[in-house]
Amino acid sequence: MASLTLRLLLAVMALTGRKKGLKKLFRLTATACGRETPDMHGQSRREMLRRYATFTRCEAEKAIAGGTTAGVRKNLYESSLRLGRDIRRQLRVRSRADAAAALHCLYGMISIDKTVDARGEVTVKSCSFATVYTPEICRFVSAMDEGLVAGICGGRLVFSQRLTEGADSCRGRIEWRERDE
Repeated sequence: MASLTLRLLLAVMALTGRKKGLKKLFRLTATACGRETPDMHGQSRREMLRRYATFTRCEAEKAIAGGTTAGVRKNLYESSLRLGRDIRRQLRVRSRADAAAALHCLYGMISIDKTVDARGEVTVKSCSFATVYTPEICRFVSAMDEGLVAGICGGRLVFSQRLTEGADSCRGRIEWRERDE
């Protein structure tokens, strides 16, 4: 079970930080793609989330069409890795349970129902992006998931099935570092 301090921080963050967190994610993604962050003034969180999904899909399509996939994915991964490390430090993530709780909360802020068990098994039952992304776009954008998980958990995230490929859920596994018990 996650520490009491972390559970309290996550509860406050979930209540107050959803829109702020989405704006930060939008800026991070736009920068990694070499774009300006679109103006989101006056938009609801739902509108921002829909716009973010469309933005990431369009940027991934441009990178794929332009042959810059590797470079943009690398930027997305590295930016998300830094974000994950910052979150790990700010939330004082100390255990696998803490990491799982942090990931559940963070993904919930962008309407993704993601759970991680003690063995590192990842399940995504619903995802706000699944109706917007093709399988190829989902694999491309998952560089962000991989970076965020590496930053928070120190482990490697590998997906074995995805909603965008017709599965009933996304399934994956975090390959934890040995010393992260």
